[in-house]
Amino acid sequence: MPLKNRKKGIYCLEGLWDHHDIQDRSTVLPILDLLEKRNYCDYIYHDCATREELEFFLNKWSHKTVSEKYPILYLAFHGGEGSIFITNKMKYTLDELGDYLEGKCFGKVIYFGSCSTFNIDKRLIKNFLEQTEAIAAIGYKTDVDWIQSTACDLFVFEAFQHDKLDSLGIEKIHKKIISDYGNLHRILDLRVVINDRFHFPRKRK
Repeated sequence: MPLKNRKKGIYCLEGLWDHHDIQDRSTVLPILDLLEKRNYCDYIYHDCATREELEFFLNKWSHKTVSEKYPILYLAFHGGEGSIFITNKMKYTLDELGDYLEGKCFGKVIYFGSCSTFNIDKRLIKNFLEQTEAIAAIGYKTDVDWIQSTACDLFVFEAFQHDKLDSLGIEKIHKKIISDYGNLHRILDLRVVINDRFHFPRKRK
């Protein structure tokens, strides 16, 4: 069961899944509803169809009163190498996100629920973490199936509730994902990268 009274809320920003069909109803909301109804964590959700909307809601999240309660930023978009897609013609790169969130994510986790965003040199992700001061970033290295990736997102968010958001806690969460949820993380090539500045030397016993 999750750590008592230590819920880690999710702040979800979701893009359009079908950029040509405005009646498309695809959404990650059901997994957020499930987590909340099962009393794992609370969430805030907004959909974004423009760069301005994305940055507006990122700015709202970066306020300490919000991000302290909702330390997991969940970006649910189409994606490509080093970017998320706001529309089929408009990318928002990891560099742009790093510039916008520079110094605003201390101790927070940024989760990319998007295809292939992390199919890049690990050093670029490390630079992103250093710039934003996030504790960790998680994302997929390959194009992923909707149902499988949504199930994986759900498992990861559930795992987050079992430990602290520090370097040791993230390592334990990562091990739980690997040990408890079968091969899904491997099938989807899920990548967990921890900010080096949060790695402290372990004390000898």
